[in-house]
Amino acid sequence: MPIYTILLIITDGIIDDMSEAKRLLVQAGTLPLSVIIIGVGNADFTNMETLDGDIVLLTDDQGNKTVRDCVQFVKFSSAKDKVIFSF
Repeated sequence: MPIYTILLIITDGIIDDMSEAKRLLVQAGTLPLSVIIIGVGNADFTNMETLDGDIVLLTDDQGNKTVRDCVQFVKFSSAKDKVIFSF
């Protein structure tokens, strides 16, 4: 039976090596994997949003495009009021 993995990353900063991150995430597009990145705090997450291929498909520095959008970036402060908790 195939295994599907969801990687949840919670960060208060930006990626130091964006080139390497793009390369790895483009490769991850071929795997049974989704990556959810949640940005918390007041950092400038503009570059993190480029990893989320909703508008433009993620492309690494060598021009390789991801096969599918497997990354979702959410800035917590933008989403916190939209979450409904029900217990």
